[in-house]
Amino acid sequence: MSPKTKSWTKSRPRANTNWQHLSVSEVDDGKRWRIIWDTVLRSENQVRNTAVEKTKSNALDRARHMLRMGFVVYEIQDPSGGVVLDESTIRTQLSETPPTQ
Repeated sequence: MSPKTKSWTKSRPRANTNWQHLSVSEVDDGKRWRIIWDTVLRSENQVRNTAVEKTKSNALDRARHMLRMGFVVYEIQDPSGGVVLDESTIRTQLSETPPTQ
């Protein structure tokens, strides 16, 4: 090759990733799972905190984490607003010890 010509490796663009390593991205449908929780046990007519997650597994993980931190998790709601797990079920399925009052 003459010094005026470019090397073929420099002139060809190189792909940043291989197609074998590409992953399918999840489509966000806007539906959210809700975790109703608070730092202390409150009556039903008081304001409670709400956390939202995209999937049921993420909602369960978030609730489990909140229980480990000592928070009270009242319920987990599906995207339509129906209660999937109530307070007693959450305590028995996701934690080892009930919260203190």
